[in-house]
Amino acid sequence: MYKKLQTQYVITVLPALALLLILGTAKSLNLVNSDCFSLPAMLPAAVFVVSAITAIACPLFLRTVFAHSVRNQKTVQAVEFLSFQRRLLWISQITPYLAFMAVFCDFPRFYAAAIVLMGLYALYYYYPSQRRIDFDKKIFRVT
Repeated sequence: MYKKLQTQYVITVLPALALLLILGTAKSLNLVNSDCFSLPAMLPAAVFVVSAITAIACPLFLRTVFAHSVRNQKTVQAVEFLSFQRRLLWISQITPYLAFMAVFCDFPRFYAAAIVLMGLYALYYYYPSQRRIDFDKKIFRVT
């Protein structure tokens, strides 16, 4: 189970990190100019809200729904738990892509910093370490 989740984590995170590294370096060397397109004034605020939803609110909601759905069960099947963990990863790992967008599109400093911090939070907190997965398996009584 750990290997499947870690593989999914790497597959979802590597493209965002590669984009951030490659285009961030190109932008700092003035090879790419992000001023060539104009952004709507509300875009940074909207991306900020979406990043808060994908990093914090939606994973918390998914966890609550899963806990509510298995509350009367003595044990939870590993397949059901794995499906829950995968959904949690898919939702939370949208945030690093939003962080890339905030950095590349020159969002105002407040919004860019907040979105990057939420992206880092999503990368750190939802990493499927064996310790975290074992703890969740214990909480949900996974067999």
